[in-house]
Amino acid sequence: MYSFSLLRNGFKMNKPLFIISIVLFTACNHKRLSNTSAASKTTSATTISANAHNGIKEVVVDADAKMYDTGTNYKVDSLEINNDTLSVFVAYSGGCKEHSWELVTNGMYEKTRPPEITVCLKHISNGDACRQLIRNEVKFNITKLKYSKRKEVVVILGKYEVNYVPK
Repeated sequence: MYSFSLLRNGFKMNKPLFIISIVLFTACNHKRLSNTSAASKTTSATTISANAHNGIKEVVVDADAKMYDTGTNYKVDSLEINNDTLSVFVAYSGGCKEHSWELVTNGMYEKTRPPEITVCLKHISNGDACRQLIRNEVKFNITKLKYSKRKEVVVILGKYEVNYVPK
């Protein structure tokens, strides 16, 4: 059906096959989510704020967030919400260096009832090559995930979903 021919400078691919390959590759790296407002598309990245002193980090809302970038390997054991704090119980290998975590979202909600927002947990191991199994609770202030038109929001992290009802 499609043919490839070997040339001195490399391979020559049929144009329709090349275009289809590019489209499929690009489509596989994006999630279909709808935006609640134009303002959330222009939301800039926010980093750890005043809550950092008590171990609670801020969620990063960035319209250009790479939702597939999870950093170094880890396993989420469970999620729990208490007031406006999301606790993520994680397991990972390490023990020799300090690890850090970021909870990232692109700020786009799925049109469901209640609305759903996907978040991505990024693990930064700082090159820790040790193999001790570490279990840890990482806390995030998720007040930025409130949806203006509804009281409840479903927060999705991988295969886990939790209902968030802001206080």
